[in-house]
Amino acid sequence: MLIRNIELEKQACMHVNWYELFRKNTIKSCIIPVPDDVLAYLRQDMLILPKECSNFTDVSTGEGFQTTHYNAFDDQFDGTDSEGEDGADDDQEQPAFPEFSQSLTDAIQSLGGNAFLKSDWHCPKDAQWITLGQSLCVRDITDVYQLLKASSFCKEDFRERSEVNGSGYHVVLKKWRDIHPGSEFRCFVRNRSLVAISPRHWPSYHEHIARERSDIVNDIVSLFKEKIKETFPLKDYVFDVYRPAKDNVIIMDFSLYGKGHSDSLAFDYDQLDDEAQVATIEEEDDPEFRYLPNDCGVQPIKRNVYGFPQDFCNFFQGAAPSSEGGAAAEEASVEGDSNNLINRLIEQCNLQQLHDLDNQNEQA
Repeated sequence: MLIRNIELEKQACMHVNWYELFRKNTIKSCIIPVPDDVLAYLRQDMLILPKECSNFTDVSTGEGFQTTHYNAFDDQFDGTDSEGEDGADDDQEQPAFPEFSQSLTDAIQSLGGNAFLKSDWHCPKDAQWITLGQSLCVRDITDVYQLLKASSFCKEDFRERSEVNGSGYHVVLKKWRDIHPGSEFRCFVRNRSLVAISPRHWPSYHEHIARERSDIVNDIVSLFKEKIKETFPLKDYVFDVYRPAKDNVIIMDFSLYGKGHSDSLAFDYDQLDDEAQVATIEEEDDPEFRYLPNDCGVQPIKRNVYGFPQDFCNFFQGAAPSSEGGAAAEEASVEGDSNNLINRLIEQCNLQQLHDLDNQNEQA
């Protein structure tokens, strides 16, 4: 059994290291290096916004309305004398990163005023509750700083890893696109072969997937064989795509293959490994594609789980608080619990459908 070089795999999956390889097949992005002083600030637990986040900032959303950000350092709200000693202390404690903040502002404007935010590996999906509208769409630097500071996933990415971050740390801003959740797919590659495809928002039901199954698989296979297979450096990995229309597939991201690294969604990694060992070259043109063939009703929304503190979730699950593993272990735990619940719901749905079918046959 070969020993995996996780550090090398993480390097390959950094957005900055694959973006130029697939610039024509992915969404336009701005990659902003994080200087040392900003990095130290992002690693701190205290949620204090920099001075550049103005007291009241009206931001046009491009949808006919505006959002307003409030800065807690405004003297008219803190109950202290603006010329007193307390005000001076607050002013000294509040950080300032004018050049980095200006780079963020310029990047957002160059992308049309709305952008999707992520660090080198993760988006701050565990912190979207902190923004107005609970969205990962950022419109100004206040949105950016709030999400990065409140996200455990991004904070984990900003930890010191000299072996992985040879090119430094980055904030990535992608041009915002309204993506239909039924058009995103996760693809699993084993030994440079595309072995499986799952809807990204599993287990949501989308009627068009069953109708377009062959076209979806053919479009993804074509993109993989023509653009990715011989270009991406790893043998085992996961990549996400967006398919807005027939013959149009866009690369969204790359991530590590395996348990504790990427959610297997409709699959199980042990099963994928077993099937990959006996797969043939011909089977690469027809990877297994799992999706919900029927509507199983309302399903749990996984992102809502991230809005609760982990200790709170552990209390109701009867689990002991976790002190090791960091954000990656927390994410894997949440995804594992969610997948178990989802599988039970699907099983119950299938049993109910069989029961209804038996009743229909008896009545006939």
